[in-house]
Amino acid sequence: MDTSFEIALNNKIDTEKLFGLKCNFEVFGFEKKNDHVPEIDETYKFDHDTTLSILAGFANNRRVLISGYHGTGKSTHIEQVEARLNWPCIRVNLDSHISRIDLLGKDAIVLKEGTQ
Repeated sequence: MDTSFEIALNNKIDTEKLFGLKCNFEVFGFEKKNDHVPEIDETYKFDHDTTLSILAGFANNRRVLISGYHGTGKSTHIEQVEARLNWPCIRVNLDSHISRIDLLGKDAIVLKEGTQ
């Protein structure tokens, strides 16, 4: 596997073949897989509407909100779409044990000439 990131999304995806759904927009993926691309689960069953929303978000550089109870597969669904598009990702679970300091580090207010 390649550890570098491909710059261009140049691999046009046949969504009907890959996900079993037709899109009225183009979907592109990365040509090469790298270490941050999740592994494909061949047995995964895609929910039509959720998959279409995720693909639309990727295609249009938009945020997509997926809601549901914990343990229902929201993160896994996104990971399996990413795995098939060779989109790199890092999974971060934001539960009650994670704070901003854990993710970003501690910030400090710096005074310069008496102002922040």
